[in-house]
Amino acid sequence: MKTALWAILIVYSVAHFLYSGVLTAWTTLGGDFLSAFPGPLALRLGLTWPALAREWIEPALGMGPREWNYGPVLHIVALPFALASSQMLAMRLILLVDYALVAATFAIWVTLLFPAGTRRLAFLGMLCVWLNYFPLLETVVGREIEILELFLITVGVWALRKDRESMAGAAFGLAVMTKFLPAIYLPYLFIKGFRRAGAVAVGTALVVAVLAQPLLGWQNSATLDIARSEVAGTDFRTSYANQAVPNILYKMFTGFDPNNPHPPTWYPNVLRPIAYALSFGIIAATGWFVYRWRRGRVLEVECALLAIVMCLVSSHANTYYFVFALPALSIGIVTLERNPERVTTPARIALAAAIVLSGFLVPMKFFEFVVDMRGVLVARVLQAWSLPAFGVILAAGLMVELHKTLRHS
Repeated sequence: MKTALWAILIVYSVAHFLYSGVLTAWTTLGGDFLSAFPGPLALRLGLTWPALAREWIEPALGMGPREWNYGPVLHIVALPFALASSQMLAMRLILLVDYALVAATFAIWVTLLFPAGTRRLAFLGMLCVWLNYFPLLETVVGREIEILELFLITVGVWALRKDRESMAGAAFGLAVMTKFLPAIYLPYLFIKGFRRAGAVAVGTALVVAVLAQPLLGWQNSATLDIARSEVAGTDFRTSYANQAVPNILYKMFTGFDPNNPHPPTWYPNVLRPIAYALSFGIIAATGWFVYRWRRGRVLEVECALLAIVMCLVSSHANTYYFVFALPALSIGIVTLERNPERVTTPARIALAAAIVLSGFLVPMKFFEFVVDMRGVLVARVLQAWSLPAFGVILAAGLMVELHKTLRHS
């Protein structure tokens, strides 16, 4: 009976991924990745390098030729895809690279969590969660840069475990210059005593930052402009998909309209100071936790916790950011199967709830027939309730609980 249930779950998971993560992705152009394509760098080179397909690159850039978004690593890595003869071909090539990155990331976490050999049930459970996980599917369809970030962070964690500090530092440094949020790992490296890794990470980030000036120009960074306006209190980007703590607070006091994903807000006047205090409190508590156990070596759990925290305290964290929760969920699954006696009932409930709330394991298309509402609107309703955020908050709590269990083993 158990074998049959596992067979059904695996078949469903593979079918779900093939439909949502392959067929759907193969016929779409991508989401944020397209708007963050290497704008000024590609267009500047296109003036002297006719091989670049400027006829489709220039119209595709939503921010104009002088602006660029996210970190410079994205634009440098994406530049070769500008040689593609069409927009669709470029997006499909990027998709193939993303599949390889996801597979490599999964494989590395398997080696980290199964050092003495693979345990079948834990491996299958971990695989099924990854194949059905909505943030991962959304990241693949949108060709979001979070896939590359997660891969680099994973390589960094693996290198730390293997005492290859220079490699770890390079990986974390590149991750920081991909989309900035992984900067949370820089103080972590120094606090934990990985001084060489920390120095290499800082050095790598600085080198990339310096190279980005002549290639892209930091004065043209849309990300920095948005950050400055948010800190100054002159801008706040509302979105039901935004699962960061500041936006969770905002959505609690906002009427919901599924047809308006960016509702108006009175947030800056009242709730902003409270949101900043909450985010700062989370950062301070995480810092205290890491410092308290700085001599321990439960690296995988701590890095998984930091991956969640960096999303929650950001000003903007779309649902697909929670692809960074997959390491935490994987650790929970493996620990439950390997040492079930050490996982308390509340921890088991937290693990299950974290997977369901943040993962949206049932395709949104299914709900179209049940509630007579477009799947994208169903997802928007669930996001408006901040269910993914509450799920990863549970996953963060689970990491704290498992840290206590595993540091004694």
